[in-house]
This record gives sequence, structure tokens and C-alpha cells, in this order.
Amino acid sequence: MRPGDPKPKAGSARTGPLPLHPMSLGDIIDGVFRLVRANVLVLAPTLMLVALPFQALIAYAGRNNQSLVQILSNLGSLQGQRSTTIHAGDLVLTYLGELGLFLVMPVVAGMVARTVAASYRGEQLSAGEAAALGGRAVVALLVASVLGHLLEVAGFCLCFLPCLVFMAFLFLTGPAIALEGLGPMAGLRRSWRLVRGRFWPVLGTMLLGILLGEVSVGIVSLVPDALAQLAPPHVRAVIDAVIGTAGSAFEWAIYANLASLIYLDQRIRQEGLDLEVMAAQAR
Repeated sequence: MRPGDPKPKAGSARTGPLPLHPMSLGDIIDGVFRLVRANVLVLAPTLMLVALPFQALIAYAGRNNQSLVQILSNLGSLQGQRSTTIHAGDLVLTYLGELGLFLVMPVVAGMVARTVAASYRGEQLSAGEAAALGGRAVVALLVASVLGHLLEVAGFCLCFLPCLVFMAFLFLTGPAIALEGLGPMAGLRRSWRLVRGRFWPVLGTMLLGILLGEVSVGIVSLVPDALAQLAPPHVRAVIDAVIGTAGSAFEWAIYANLASLIYLDQRIRQEGLDLEVMAAQAR
């Protein structure tokens, strides 16, 4: 491509033009939200259905938590201190819900990666097609996620910085497994090799994308959270479950699209993936 020539694009009418060239930070962040918007009808119902039972457990376990009004009215009183006691059963339900969200997250990443790859080909997967990962891929994603998080925990115990290092090096494991049919160890190694040459840009883009996801969810849920604080306990639990489900689905979509775009960017830079896609489009 000569200087001044338009940069190649992929995508469809639904997604709009997607960058099919080495991507800048702005290209990746814009692409993440472009893909979330384009695939919302495919991904949102599936992701919310996956998150709902676990968020319902967490919300039910927190049904007896004090509302903001109760906290302010009981401030400093013995009754208020006693009412903050957490029951063992509710604690178990909370941990089960969090564990479930942890386990399904890598599977969700695989589903989203398949949807992103289809969008780059100008195709549109149905919800069923996006979810059709296959048993081998699901097991590989789960095993790789557990191994990766064990490395991150080990890094965190040594110092916070090694934890971030492992997070960045293993951030592309989900797309690698879902799109290349790799096993868990091969997926971890593949992510490590793709990130190795551009560690700092990948780390910075990953952290910025995660921050934007957290801020976006916090802003969107601010008003519903405030309204939930005024509701009776069981009504508040229902509202919390709905908010948590929508929040989890949106966060998963942000993070998985981010990982998928960084994965594609690294393959374009290192392996000429853009040329392969353009050759397939020309057939």
C-alpha cells in the first residue's frame, strides 16, 4: 500500500467499516463499541441469560443488606450494628454466584470472539451460531482460564506488577482458543507469543478498555442503583439482579470484544492476517 492510499477496511453495513490494518488505540476502542452496538441483538439475550442465575443468587444473598436510608437512620445505634450481620448461608450463595460468573466468563469470551470474526468477514452470526463453541473448546477455555488466573494470583502474591504482566500476556487466550481450535496450554502459549513483541501497547490498551468498561457500567447503573436503595428488601433484590445481569453482559461484551480486536491487531501486524482476509473477500 502506497502512502496516501486509503487504509483497508472490513465489516458490513451493520458494523460499519472495521480497521483491517495495524490499529491505533483509538481504532481499537472505537471498534469495541462499534461491535458491541452492531451485535447487541445477537449477544445481549445470550449473555444476559448466562449471567442471570448467578446474579440472582448474589442479589438474593444480599436481600437483607441495609439500604442507604437504613444505614443513615441507624448510624451509630446498636440496632444498626446488629443488622449488618451476614448469615453464613447468604455468604455461601454469594460465593457460588461469583464462582459461576468466573467460570462462564471465558466461555463468553469465546462466543464473542466468534461473533467478532464473523463481523470482520462481513457476516452476521445468529445467537445459536455464536454459542455453538463445542465441548472441546468450552473445556479448553475453562482450563486455560483457571491456569491463567492461578498465574495471576501467584504474580499478585509476589507483587502487583507481575499480576498485570500475566494478565497482559494471557489476555488473548480466549480468542486464540475459540478461533484457532487450540487446547488450553497451546492457547496460553499462543497468547503469550502474540503479545510478546508489543507488551506495553497491549497492557495499556487492555487497562484503558477495562477502565472504560467499568466506568460505563457504573454510569449506566447509577440511577437504578439509587432507586433500588429506596425499595423494600425483596424488591431491591430483584432490581439488583436485573442491574447485575445487564452489567455483567455489558462488561463481558466490552472485555471480550477488546481481547478479540487486540488479537486481530497482533495477527495483522505479525502474520499478515489482513492480506488473508482481503484475499478471501476478493474470491
